[in-house]
Amino acid sequence: MLHITDNLHNVPPKQRGKINRVPTPESPRVAEPELKPPPRRASIPIEKHGQVVIIQATLNNKRSAKFVVDTGASYTLISNALARELSIDVGANTKTLPFQTANGVVNAPVTSLDSITVGGMEIRDLATAVHDAVPDPQVAGLLGLNFLSNFRMDIDTQKGMLHLEKK
Repeated sequence: MLHITDNLHNVPPKQRGKINRVPTPESPRVAEPELKPPPRRASIPIEKHGQVVIIQATLNNKRSAKFVVDTGASYTLISNALARELSIDVGANTKTLPFQTANGVVNAPVTSLDSITVGGMEIRDLATAVHDAVPDPQVAGLLGLNFLSNFRMDIDTQKGMLHLEKK
């Protein structure tokens, strides 16, 4: 009969002369995950629609969408549909600001995105207007200067890339 114990005192004294000690392998050490610093620069593929440059961005780490790169827009802007998808409430009590658009001045509610990420470059707590300013249903908004001004930016139309470098 075989008995296994981790304590010698559990073995009757007259049986202790017959015991065998079996070494156990050490528990494998779990390596700590390396925390990589966020990237300082990124190159993002662009789509050109006439004179308009469109890139892919991820909002609140959960929804990817297309944005017009708009250096003429002070604020980043998202569509009402995208705001609903992100569960952003722009009810009657939300602060509004006037925005100059191609169709004149509009008052749009301003909210805050938890994060917006382009090519791994993330900006957190970004003030964002909610308005359907972009007529293309495939494009969810405008990437404005409040995002872009955090970076040195270069658009390489030959290679179809937007280059961002953290300031």
